[in-house]
Amino acid sequence: MIHTPPDVQWRLLLDDYMSVLEVSPSRHQAVAGSLGGDVVLINTDEGSSMALEHHEMGALCAAWAADGSRFAVGGQDGYVRIYDQAGVPTGVVAVSAWVTALAWSSEAPMLAIGAGRHLVIADHEGAVLHDFDEQPSTVTAVVWSADGTRVGAAAYGGVDWHDVAGERSGRGRRFHWRGSLLALVLSPDGKWACAGAQDATVHLWKLWSGKELSMSGYPSKIERLAFRHDSRWLAVACLEELTVWDFGGNGPSGTTPASASSHDKHIEALAWDPSGAHIATGGGDGRIIVWGAPTRAGQKLSLLTEMEFDVAISRLQWVSADCLLIGWADGGIGKIAA
Repeated sequence: MIHTPPDVQWRLLLDDYMSVLEVSPSRHQAVAGSLGGDVVLINTDEGSSMALEHHEMGALCAAWAADGSRFAVGGQDGYVRIYDQAGVPTGVVAVSAWVTALAWSSEAPMLAIGAGRHLVIADHEGAVLHDFDEQPSTVTAVVWSADGTRVGAAAYGGVDWHDVAGERSGRGRRFHWRGSLLALVLSPDGKWACAGAQDATVHLWKLWSGKELSMSGYPSKIERLAFRHDSRWLAVACLEELTVWDFGGNGPSGTTPASASSHDKHIEALAWDPSGAHIATGGGDGRIIVWGAPTRAGQKLSLLTEMEFDVAISRLQWVSADCLLIGWADGGIGKIAA
């Protein structure tokens, strides 16, 4: 383990708690937002920034298109603002509730928006293409299928899938779950949908057979999970603990996850590095820890680097193989060497 003083290459300060931090596919840009409503487009190489439209009552989420040509920001004011990669506005979507989730299709310029009980699909200029208002409760996460034809919306009671393109357009399908889902990710290979739940489980569905299983035994709700780029490993944060499940072969059923626990307070953010060799976690204890990726199920993860700040970490993203972009609870944003 290496204890290292934080090497902050540059730092910016917004007006409140850092609630949004999304890095572009090129990793040379990022969009950041605060609960005070500030939103900026950042050049991650040098730290220069450009102010974007303010979101009254706070920015809540953002998403980049897969090709990096555009991004969207949603807020508690009920607006989604769409920009090109230079930060020039190209469209606005007004919805009836605060915006909880955003995701761009990888196959077409379509944006999925979770807002209250609505799942809205808009184009890159903000024109509404579909409005699915039959969600059973507040939408907490949205994802696109790998082929861009289906959108999944997580809420209390499961995941609703809506076909928005191709021969099945207009049809729907439901993956039921008895409780509230708080987070939803798809494996990059398109084989698994994985949700973090209020009832302290990670629930999985095999796409598109609907076969399902749960990983239980966690002490609290699950809000943060992320697949490695090759779909082999799923990292899950719960309170101070990091677990990593092996999705090789037939999946994680019957296996024990790799694990680590060194934070003193709950983990607020986690991210895989671009190569998949490391996982970084940021906690309410102000610490950033870089772990070595597991090589087998059940092992203890190796703690490689640990850095400590005097402010809690709220967001974390890799911008290169050895640099992280950090959001702090005081509204700070900084680039550090990892």
